[in-house]
Amino acid sequence: MVLIHVKKAEKKSEFLFETSVSKAVDEICKELTTVHNLRLKVLRLARSLTELAKHGPIRPEETRGLSDSTTNVTPLDINAYGKPNAPDEHGYRTGCPPPTDVAAVLERTAKEAAAAVDHNLVDARKSITVALCEEHINNMRGATMIAYPAYHRLPVYDPARQELEDKEELDGHTEFQDAMDEKETVLWFAGKEMQKVKEMSEICGKNEKTKVVVKMQGKSMGAPVREPRIDETTHKSMMSYYYKKQEDTKKLQEDDDDSYLNAEWANTNSLKSALVGGGRGIRLR
Repeated sequence: MVLIHVKKAEKKSEFLFETSVSKAVDEICKELTTVHNLRLKVLRLARSLTELAKHGPIRPEETRGLSDSTTNVTPLDINAYGKPNAPDEHGYRTGCPPPTDVAAVLERTAKEAAAAVDHNLVDARKSITVALCEEHINNMRGATMIAYPAYHRLPVYDPARQELEDKEELDGHTEFQDAMDEKETVLWFAGKEMQKVKEMSEICGKNEKTKVVVKMQGKSMGAPVREPRIDETTHKSMMSYYYKKQEDTKKLQEDDDDSYLNAEWANTNSLKSALVGGGRGIRLR
């Protein structure tokens, strides 16, 4: 199976995917788009479940961000959901999380799901699949049902419920909402757009044990920005070396060029002084 390293503008969007060189580029592009979108859904849902476990469901839109003091000047009741026992400092959630043991299940499930699709898995050479993403979405669905059976007392506008019911609103303003349309998505390899009518073998050869780095982005965005010739680690090492060299040069320039003349070994009259008794003298045996 050929290993595809998928990149986008943000490093957190990277992932590995295994496929076959015998497939068409169009089919692979659809698979990568599906994995990309599901991966973002897993991350969004994991984040929502973590907040749900800490501070409970989100408030109605008209009361978000309001403090307790606003009840003195407005009929809005920010604690209509119940007396908060874990207040949200930002005032966006009710502050009424599920019981401690259930909240722990939510947090653990969300943490496992986020780790399963983390971008750092690229360094560990671990690929992700559609089945993997769907498995963790179902796991988080089950954990949510334990805390809120049949979504009871979980508002329809809560992000976690919207994700599980596929009613989420994606504005693309954050890295986790950058969903791709498979019809408008293109792949780039070696600075060239991969033609969807071709097979993968026509581009990278017939060897299945190959790693290919591709960039995925919208068709209307044009060619992706070329990556630097050196990686980040090498760049940091070079910057550290030249900074140290620059500091050493500054120190040499600050030193007096003829300061060595004050040293005893540089005194041209030291031998004469020793002979006439003006110095330490010469011991004769």
